Amino acid sequence: MLVLFRPSPQSIIKAFLASRVYRAKPVEDSESKMYYFEESMDADKLDYDSIYGQFKESFKGLDFLEDEKLWEILEDEVFWASRYNSPDRYQLIFTILSAIEKDGTKAYLAQQSAEAKEMKDRVRRVTGEYRRAKQAIAFAADEQNKAMIGRGSFEHLIVDLVLRHFAKRFPGYTIAILDDQHAHILYNDEVLIDSRKKFPERPGKRDSSRYWMLLSDVRNIEAKRDRTYTGGPLPRNYWKWVAEGSRGKGPSPMVTLDSFSE
Repeated sequence: MLVLFRPSPQSIIKAFLASRVYRAKPVEDSESKMYYFEESMDADKLDYDSIYGQFKESFKGLDFLEDEKLWEILEDEVFWASRYNSPDRYQLIFTILSAIEKDGTKAYLAQQSAEAKEMKDRVRRVTGEYRRAKQAIAFAADEQNKAMIGRGSFEHLIVDLVLRHFAKRFPGYTIAILDDQHAHILYNDEVLIDSRKKFPERPGKRDSSRYWMLLSDVRNIEAKRDRTYTGGPLPRNYWKWVAEGSRGKGPSPMVTLDSFSE
């Protein structure tokens, strides 16, 4: 039995619960993979109250699912660790969740194991790259097509977060960030990817208007949608990583990781 999850904290946590209840193997749901010969369930379609109730009947509960402050911390940690660009990123997250089931969240925050230290290091690396990207990328305006075009490449899976950050900084503009091979585009809140060779990176070029006109077609948006970034909603603590002046509406984070570090 497989339990398929997507790269969001809520999906990952439900997959962990289901993997314990049904003795299933958690596997990232990917359009590039088909599971013809194994029975599977979709973590996102499981009712949370039901699956957690079954979990508590068979095992002790998870402290971070019983405490709002601890949940806010773990949601944040899982979110950033899932953006670390390594094939074992989910394996480490599930290892940490198993350890938390046994020893509690505060033991994880105290980094009492090599795995906890590794996950904390990954969170630091990803959030550090995100902070640097917000400060380092400069943009040129394509006023004719209401687009802002910048250049940058990323080690970890944060391009959608960087695009959304600059979309708040430049409201009303489409944001494009170019690396050596690709153009990463936030267009009408859709994260798209295209070949850099096809992208008109010089504002005012004659074919640029045609490019943006064709991009607006629903079929082109679907074809260029970046399947890497199809996760669920951002954690509440996400906005603490966004520069002051760009924060969206809503309450400030209730707690930070340091609150439970003693």
